[in-house]
Amino acid sequence: MNRRRLTLVGVALAVLVATAGVAAAAPSENARESSPASEAGQQGPPGELPDPVPEFVLDVHRIVSDFLTGALDGSLGDSLSDRADGFSGA
Repeated sequence: MNRRRLTLVGVALAVLVATAGVAAAAPSENARESSPASEAGQQGPPGELPDPVPEFVLDVHRIVSDFLTGALDGSLGDSLSDRADGFSGA
């Protein structure tokens, strides 16, 4: 059971780190305003948007966020484990 909890915590941390990396790589608002696309009156990304993340990922983010703010009743491992028990994969 400990191995499963550690794996779930590791996955949750990897998702958080990846999300932070994407946010850090995004251009700032000032950079977007001065881009050639904004000068031409175009808005948004040049291609199609990616699919939304599965509900499981959103739940993991909520659980970890609740843990970090102290709003989580119980342990992080137990909460992630409970959520993973209902996950069937995609």
